[in-house]
Amino acid sequence: MMVYSKMLFSAVLVIAFLAVPARAEERFATAYYNYAHNEAEYSVTLPEAPTVKTIWGGYKGIPYLRNPPKHGFLGETATFKRVDINTEDIFEVNIYFLKADKAFLSWLNEIRMKKVLKSAYSKIQMTEGNLAFSKGTKGLKWASLTGFSLERNRPMFNAMHYLTGLHSILVIRIYYSVENALFQEYYETLVRSITYLPL
Repeated sequence: MMVYSKMLFSAVLVIAFLAVPARAEERFATAYYNYAHNEAEYSVTLPEAPTVKTIWGGYKGIPYLRNPPKHGFLGETATFKRVDINTEDIFEVNIYFLKADKAFLSWLNEIRMKKVLKSAYSKIQMTEGNLAFSKGTKGLKWASLTGFSLERNRPMFNAMHYLTGLHSILVIRIYYSVENALFQEYYETLVRSITYLPL
């Protein structure tokens, strides 16, 4: 088992952890949920079970893939959103698990993966944006984009992680109120938990 969160992402994580109180794990008790589709190659920890939706071939608007198949099971989306009723702070995660052929996975490289990430935030004004990329054994790749934005004069943290396996991709997009210590803990736990699971 290969845990990518221990690789070359210290620069990304430094930005992500700026608003974290010391020893936040001692302040909150959250029963986390380990999300991993049976055919996925990565698992990720969420605050609770997400809402999932199956993606079938032939659906319109399937993102990330080139020429997706017209038939059969392609993957699923998983979404989780929590709103603090007192402060209206937001924590939101959207995950795409998609099966992919070897030709597409080989075609993906640092430039192409970073282009996808930058395109996703092209209409969002972010500060302190950071792009990172690493490549592991067997051609596994991970590209990340992180940065801060403002919503109603509140600082928000944006992060997107694009991971490739040998048979699939996993794309994780996170958006949350950075001043909320609990939501910061959610993000820390999520990033640390990303794990490669060989099929």
